[in-house]
Amino acid sequence: MFSRTESMAQHSGRLIEMLDQIEKRVEVLREQASALELEKASMLEALHTLQNSKDLQYCSPGEREEIQITAERLVCRCLTVDVCVNTVRNQQQEDALHRVNTVLDEISEKIRDDMRANYDTLLLYYNACCPDTTGPIDLKFQALVIECAAEDQKKIRKRLESLLRTLEYAEKSMPKK
Repeated sequence: MFSRTESMAQHSGRLIEMLDQIEKRVEVLREQASALELEKASMLEALHTLQNSKDLQYCSPGEREEIQITAERLVCRCLTVDVCVNTVRNQQQEDALHRVNTVLDEISEKIRDDMRANYDTLLLYYNACCPDTTGPIDLKFQALVIECAAEDQKKIRKRLESLLRTLEYAEKSMPKK
């Protein structure tokens, strides 16, 4: 008959403690990598907004060319950074994430045409992602987000925060008419 000695229990306890510590470190690593993913996406979004900004019309052709060259160089440099955190999703979550990303990509394209109206729409989307919101929400967008995996919901909210910050910055830097 097998009997477990105190020494075995100590070894087992130490191993379990090590696993617990490693698990915590893995979660921190995933959070940091996710933050880097979002930062990269935020920078690319800001550069894309800058490259398509109507403000460029107020620059001289030489300044405009220099801005475009610098922005393109930064886009290329940013694209050399490859960070990937995989999220386990079922097919429904995968489909919902694809639909949410399509909606956000479309509004990102529309931003250059009407910054104010699209800012308001982004705010509705952002409020739909926040549990403690006091403002109006877009119920259809909220339903899509709820279908996404929890990690994706956080990323969507962070992407919206980044887009809103970019628009707020762009609005502040626009010349007053």
